[in-house]
Amino acid sequence: MSINSVKNKKLKLPIRKIISNNLFIIRLFHKASAGLLLCNIITTILDSLARFVSGTLILRFALNGINKGQSFKSIVTVILFWLAVQLAITLSLAVYNQSYLPRQMKEVKKYFCNIVYEKAAAVELECYETPKYYDKFKKAVDECGVRVEGASSAIKELLSCIIGLSANFTLIVVIDPVLFFFVVIPILAIPLQIKMNKVRYIKNMKIAEENRRKDYARRVFYLADYAKEMRLSEMPELMLKRFTESGIRIIKIINEHGFSLAVCGYLITECNRIFASLGATLYAVWQTFVRKGMMYGDCLVIVNSIDNINHAIADSANVFMKFQENALYIENLTEFLSYEPTIKGGRAELPDDGSIVLDQVSFRYEGASHDTLRNVSMRIGAKEKVAIVGHNGAGKSTLVKLLLRLYEPDAGKITYGNINIKEFPLSEYRKMFSTVLQDFHVFALTVAENVMMDSRKDDDTKIIHYALEKSGLKQKTDSFAKGIDTLLTREFDEDGKVFSGGEQQMLAIAHVYSKANKFVILDEPSSALDPVAENEMYIRMMEACSDCGMIFISHRLSSAVMADRIYLIENGEVAECGTHQMLMEQDGKYADMFRRQAINYCE
Repeated sequence: MSINSVKNKKLKLPIRKIISNNLFIIRLFHKASAGLLLCNIITTILDSLARFVSGTLILRFALNGINKGQSFKSIVTVILFWLAVQLAITLSLAVYNQSYLPRQMKEVKKYFCNIVYEKAAAVELECYETPKYYDKFKKAVDECGVRVEGASSAIKELLSCIIGLSANFTLIVVIDPVLFFFVVIPILAIPLQIKMNKVRYIKNMKIAEENRRKDYARRVFYLADYAKEMRLSEMPELMLKRFTESGIRIIKIINEHGFSLAVCGYLITECNRIFASLGATLYAVWQTFVRKGMMYGDCLVIVNSIDNINHAIADSANVFMKFQENALYIENLTEFLSYEPTIKGGRAELPDDGSIVLDQVSFRYEGASHDTLRNVSMRIGAKEKVAIVGHNGAGKSTLVKLLLRLYEPDAGKITYGNINIKEFPLSEYRKMFSTVLQDFHVFALTVAENVMMDSRKDDDTKIIHYALEKSGLKQKTDSFAKGIDTLLTREFDEDGKVFSGGEQQMLAIAHVYSKANKFVILDEPSSALDPVAENEMYIRMMEACSDCGMIFISHRLSSAVMADRIYLIENGEVAECGTHQMLMEQDGKYADMFRRQAINYCE
């Protein structure tokens, strides 16, 4: 569900759903750090009881002892003994809260983030192209750490409230049962607290959407991907305008809901302060000074206990609201984690070799009015070099995404070794390919990690140097002080190296040389290279792929001359197929395109 449709969401979750959502987080919490939940419970009980003894029982014991004529020495002895116990408890809790708990919470948050990121990596590519997915993904990432901490905190607060309420309630009922009626007054404010939480949730969700827009506007000012366009156009003014407009809408949202939140907060505060605390105080004073039915020590402790009870009840109501609020946010997380990817793998064993065959494959993007690919049939042999050419927008890159199972065909099938590729384990199938996409990105990692696209191992050094040499980038990287351990981009290191567009493509091509491949896919890999460098790159790639299949996608036709077979894609269909010589003899669309480009190269 999009944030924009938050008004339509059923905000009043049933009790069963509130409980199940919070239990979901608690179970994951326990899996992430076994025993931490139990430690939190034990320390909370210990802290709550210690505060009750120090703030209530010791005070009552001392005052009533003096009233009854007990010796000062006996009273001081008990107080000093408790002081020693209190110091030991306080020290233990300080070590727990400042040392053990932060370390364990880091592990818990890491566990939750791993779950979310693994799910994000498993979903199909189509999810990244829909605002609905991005909304859920962003909320899940934002909340995975916050909500586990929120659930843990709410449990501790609830337990603390229960202990404080039980201890203080027992004490005042023993002294004067009439005071019970004053402690239930905060319960009347619970409906207002529920209303307040709903309004706050709606406000926060609307603000989250606007913050996402502001974050995007802010990013384009400093990300290298947008640097040139931002300096060569009026985009800075437009993005600043968008940033400002989002800020104005956030202020409007705050104004829209601020008054309701203020009124609810005022009524809740005054209900507790006037009718509960003040009423109980007046009754206790009347019993002590008018009726003479209560000792001074009991009176003082009762007033203190009544206030503690009122706070405990109010806090309990707030804690329940926190559970409800957590449940509303956790709903986002559970919806995201419960999403089942539509692209899944099977269990069939991959053949040692075979041809990839597309049989009457069609595909249409969601929301599009026509097919991007229509009835496409082609064959890529185990060691064949196949060129797929055509104008921009013809469907060439979409074809690559289908081959890699980033999308599923709407009709037809794709087989490898006469077995539908859906039958193979997804990760194993994709490992057959080394791919250089036209929209590849350089990661803010070392040269070695960018080449391997994985953690660097000790025995990878020779492979990395070989890959860089074959891609034409070794001389460049050898000039770096740290060599292949040099960080790329200046994201985390001001001395990081920034490659040109052509060098970035060479880096991406180096990955192809770093592993054994069954097929290599080059999707417009030479768009940033000049014709001479492009020709040299394809010659090297042909040599590197002598023992595997090769599929190269391009709208430049000079490289297609080297291919064993050429497919010309036009308007999503295979318009022509054959070798370069055959297609030139046909004197069709391919021959016309080739001659037009050849004239440009000659010029």
